[in-house]
Amino acid sequence: MGVLDGLAGLLKSLFSDTGAAGPSGPQGSRGYSDPDVTEAMEELDEYLKTGRTAKNGRRREPPFPPEELRQDYANLEIPFGAGIEEVKASYKKLVLRYHPDKHAGDPEKLRIATEITKKINESFERIRSRLEK
Repeated sequence: MGVLDGLAGLLKSLFSDTGAAGPSGPQGSRGYSDPDVTEAMEELDEYLKTGRTAKNGRRREPPFPPEELRQDYANLEIPFGAGIEEVKASYKKLVLRYHPDKHAGDPEKLRIATEITKKINESFERIRSRLEK
């Protein structure tokens, strides 16, 4: 979180309010004379610590899926973070390509197709459950 800590420090230094009231003037608990700045800085600190804002208490979801789904995206042959429509399209294409019924004549190909289809199904379900919340 070094980048976020640096950003917080930069924002604090930019909004440091020691000009008009002077160092001995009335200031809030954070050292800012403007209560809005003090509130904003406290909210920023809370968000940086917990990922939640003080006002609504909800955690903001990251823009990308969790890193543990990266291999699932690779299994479906799509870029990490692709949308649900692209996930569904790739899933259908791969299931049609590797469906075990297409390889019923060759036991070895049938075994491989079954393994691949199982992996594709599992990956699709993990991604779908995450994206369709």
